[in-house]
This record gives sequence, structure tokens and C-alpha cells, in this order.
Amino acid sequence: MRWNAGFFVVALSGAAAWGQTAGSPPGITVPALDSARAGRAAPFLFFTDEETATARRNAKTASLRSVFESLRSKADEAQVLKPEPFPTQWWQEAKTKNWADTYPEVFLHTWVEPMRLAAPLDSLTRYALIADDERAWAKARELLLHLAGFSFEPEHFDVGMNYSVWGISVLRACDALRPRLTADERRRLDDFFTRLGRAVLRNDAYWIANNVGGGINNHLAWHKMMLGLLGLFYGQPPMVDYCLHGPRGLVELLELGLTDDGLWCEGALTYHFAAIAPMTLFADAARRCGYREDLFTMTVADGRTLKQTLDSMFGVLFPDGTIPPIGDAYGRRPNLADNPIYEYGWAAWRDPAYAWLLSRVKERTAEALFVPPLPGQPPSPPVASRLYPEHGYAFLRTRRDAEYWDSDASCAMLTYDRSGVHSNADKLGLMLFGCGRLLLPDVEGKATVPHAFSSRIQNELNRGGLSQNTVMIDGCDQRGTPDRLDLIEYRDLPAEKRITAADRRGVLYEGVRQQRTICLTDGYCLDAFQVVCDSPRQIDWILHILDEKAHRTAGPETRPCEPPGKDGAWVWLRGFRSSRQDAAWHAVWRSGDVHLRLDMLGCPGTEIVECGYPATDEPATGRIPMLIVRRKAASAILVAVYTCGRSTPGEVKLTALPDRDGRLAYEVETPGGRGVHLVPRLTGPR
Repeated sequence: MRWNAGFFVVALSGAAAWGQTAGSPPGITVPALDSARAGRAAPFLFFTDEETATARRNAKTASLRSVFESLRSKADEAQVLKPEPFPTQWWQEAKTKNWADTYPEVFLHTWVEPMRLAAPLDSLTRYALIADDERAWAKARELLLHLAGFSFEPEHFDVGMNYSVWGISVLRACDALRPRLTADERRRLDDFFTRLGRAVLRNDAYWIANNVGGGINNHLAWHKMMLGLLGLFYGQPPMVDYCLHGPRGLVELLELGLTDDGLWCEGALTYHFAAIAPMTLFADAARRCGYREDLFTMTVADGRTLKQTLDSMFGVLFPDGTIPPIGDAYGRRPNLADNPIYEYGWAAWRDPAYAWLLSRVKERTAEALFVPPLPGQPPSPPVASRLYPEHGYAFLRTRRDAEYWDSDASCAMLTYDRSGVHSNADKLGLMLFGCGRLLLPDVEGKATVPHAFSSRIQNELNRGGLSQNTVMIDGCDQRGTPDRLDLIEYRDLPAEKRITAADRRGVLYEGVRQQRTICLTDGYCLDAFQVVCDSPRQIDWILHILDEKAHRTAGPETRPCEPPGKDGAWVWLRGFRSSRQDAAWHAVWRSGDVHLRLDMLGCPGTEIVECGYPATDEPATGRIPMLIVRRKAASAILVAVYTCGRSTPGEVKLTALPDRDGRLAYEVETPGGRGVHLVPRLTGPR
């Protein structure tokens, strides 16, 4: 198992490693579950009669009629499914291998295959409740009982989460269908959930005993959610208490896993809801059935609440609502509005910011039918430049509040965070958004195999330095670090937004100090990257531009050249061209109606290398323009200005001025005006 940060390492073989920590944590077991003893009229855990009545009313409204019709269509599609027995023989061979070698097949057999039935089952259940459709009820019952035959024999790092992700759909269907089941069918499902609970608890115990994923990880939230839901459904308070207060329970995960105003800690913003979704799903069910502790209203240590986790994400968004693809994002650019967890948040808290977000969705999910209607024209949430000192993120924004959203505002993100299990080699990395587009993306080639985390492109290319807008030394990736880099300055002034962060101790590369300053104005972004080495080194300043539809329309003349590297991540790149450039230079790229211009100060001995970065892992994939500015020296100051527009940006004049009181000084002139910026000089460790 490869943890990309370099300091979280788990190297254990399959069955032998599992046997060393088999069993349950002290004081907790999953007993033989018996729904006959639960004593609650169904459904009670996921649906109430009032919510079903709300869904029936909403299904007839103009705003949600299409959501109901989409649900009906999915239910109709599910009618033709013919469940086949789940294969089990594969495990007899797989269990003799190291777990790191079995990711794809484990994912296929313990997630993909059962989810092919669990997802349609979920649609059938919701549709049947709303329409009271006997045909839908019958098909849901068929799929439910087929899933009840699943074997939980496979054991692997991932299976506890895999089982929990689709297991919640099975439990939701069971909750709705229980009055329609025979006593024998209920016993079959009781046996299924007993085996599910024990498999999840065994996996949870393994994660805790071996500190997998650094000890705080989204998998643990899924484990605890599933055990807690089973405890609620079957009237087992010890299981619910373990979910909330056991080792690495939901309360402890909130206390230890959140940073700043509520961001999850794993080093990838797209993984935020991997941890928060199961917490919210459990809280929703626990409140519905009247459990004595309400996670929606609890305040735990350090003032942490579950609501903070939903609120915090508004502060990291680009103007179009997309979540920055920092860390492991697998080439995806999710929009926050498309996350159905805010349907649960709206039902729980009635926050106008959530209503605003949901009002932006092209088509809401089936959850929307069961929650209260949205108010008309909810106000947009406030937003401004933000520093996240605990995580190590900075967001510079040229506009704020309502003027920011869905505008041509610019947003620059710089990261100086610690290395986590889903971090990449991206420290001092820059992303720039403007003209409604991600101009300088943190790129990843999309994996076309089902399990992206263990894919070849994710391990060989996406996590390394060649995929980041930062500096690489000697062609090597940055070293992982458990500490944030140094924050030198941060300011948010009307005319200039600024962030400077540094590695002054040689954490990322031994014998190398680095510092990056980003200055954002209404007309341009200034980028100054300083590098000081203890001896001459190869310094590569890397940039990725727009998307696979982009092409260069102006810039230095280049000639075909050999790839700078011949193995590892280099084999994924194509179309190398290069030129020597001693003087100042510029280049312009275009994608659609958006133009990006780069102006860079000259330096003798500079080599410019262009190539194409793969959009996916397929041979014929599109290529994203990639630029490497290479210098071989003991030190370098790489200074660039970015401008963008709906037409070709005007001329830019970038000038280095004499130092001012130990600060580097740069003047930027554009058709829109002139600015002078004083950049802190890189110093030694403090």
C-alpha cells in the first residue's frame, strides 16, 4: 500500500497481517441482530410518515417534478435487472497476496458489484415510498433479498468502508420494506446485517490497531456510521455509543480531524465529504429516531460542531462553485452544489447559504423530495480572501461576497500544508482561476480503471511534482513532511492581495531553500519564486495551462527535443519542444474564448521546455499544455506575471527594480495601470 506522503507507510501482507489483529476492540461486539426485538414500527430510521407526505407534495411541484420523474425513470430501469450470484472464488487466490496487490479486484468485488444492485435498490425504495407502487415494492424486495446473500469473507484495508457505502442503501431499503417481509425473510436480513456489522467492526479494529492512514482517516467515519446505524435500527445502544464515543469515533474524528473553521485534514479538499458525509448520514438517522445525543447540535472539544464542516467549504470555492482539485482528486472538478449532503444540511439547519447552494443545482437528487422547500431567492454567502493557517492554504480573491460568485473574478490558491495520506508533491503549488475558468490547474490524468487510488497513472504521475505548479529539484519529487511550511506574510488590501510561504529549512529537498510570493490585483497576478541551493542544482519551474483544448497562440519559437527524463512520470508526457531564452519572454494560450498570457523575466541560461500532459491514462487522450522553465544553478529567482481575458491580453511590461530595504522590487505595467510590489527576500531558517 503506497501512501504518497512518504511517511505514512503500511507494509503488511494479507491474511497473516490480519490474523495479528483479528477480533473486536475491548468492550464492543456485534451480537446476533434480531429485528423482532427492535420494537419500532417501520420505517423509522430513514423515513417518517411526515417526510413521505412532504415528498409526495414536492413531487407535484414545478421545481421538483423533474426530480421525481428522474427517480421514476431510475426505478423503471431497475425493473430489468437480473441479479446474478456474487462471485466468491476470486478471494481464495486473492487472500494469499499482499493487500497492496489486490486493490482493483477487492474494489470490484466488494464495492462495484454490490453497488450495481444497491444503487438501483435505493431508487426503487424512494420511488415506491412516494408512489406506493406495488411493482417497485416487489422489485426492491427482490434486490434486497438477493443482496442479503453477499459474503463478507474478503478482508482488506478498504472493505470496511466499501461494505458501509453500499450497506446503507440495503439498510434503508430494509427499513422501508420490513412490514412487507415474511418472518423468514427478516431473519435472512438479520443474519446479513450481523455479518456486515462484524466485518466492519473487524476492519475498524484493524485500522485502529495499525494506525492506518495516519490515525485520522475518512474510512473510520464510514465504519462508525455503519455500526451506529445498525445499533439504532436493532436497538443496540452499545453499538451507537461506540459509533460516537469509541476509539476514533465520530466525536473524536470531529475533535481531531478538523482544521481552521471546519476543513477536514486529509490533504485533499475533494476528500472533505468522504469523512463528513457518513457523519451527517448518521446524525440524520439518529435525530429521526430520537436518539438521546444529537450530533447536529453537539459541540465537542475545541468548539467543534458538525455544521462547521458544511459551512467551511464555502470559503475554498472558485467563483463558479468548483472545489479546488488539490491533492488526490483523480482528475475530477466537483461543484459543491452537486453534493447531496447539503440536502441533509438544509433539512437539519435551514441555513440560507445551503438554500442558495441548492438553488444553483441543475437537477437536484432524490433527497430533495424529502426535505422542506427552498425559499425564493436565498442570499449568497459572504466570501473574501482567506488564510487557513492550520491547514496551510491561502485563497486570494479580487472580489468578495455577491460580486464574486459566477463572475470573472480572479482567485489564486497557494498551498504550504503538511503531507497527508491524500496529499501530493504540491507544496508551494499555485492554482489560478479567472475569466470563469481554472487557468492554472493542479492537474491529474483521469484513470479509466475502476479504482483510481491504486491506478498506475495515480501512482506514477498524478501525485508527483510533474503534475503540480511548483518547483522540482534535480527531477525528483518533494519529500513528504508532517509539518506545514513557514508562513511569511499574508495580507488582503483593496489594491493587492498577497501571500508568501517558504521552506527555509530544506524540508522538501535537502540543501534547498524555497519561497513563493503571490500578489493578486484586479488586472494581473505576480508570481515570484526564489530558490537557493547549497550547490548548483537543476531547478524546474513547472506550469500547467487551462485544459486539453488549449493551444499556444504566441511565444518563443521552439524545436522538437528529447524528453528531459526517460522513466517514471516522464513516460506519460508527449510532444517535447524546447528553446533557449536569456531575455524576458512571453507566451499566450487560448481555450475557447479565454486567453491566458504569461510574461517572465529573463535570466541567462534559461531553457524553456513545452510538452503535453495526458488528460486520461488512455494512449489517444488529449494533452494539456505543460511548461517547464529550467535553470541549472545554485540559486534562481523566477518571476512571472499572468493576465487573462476574453480577447488576447494586452502588452505587459515586467521590470525588476533596485532592492528596497532588503526586499525585492518589481514593477508591472499593463494597459489597465501600473503597480509596484515589494517581495520579501528568502532568508535562512529561523
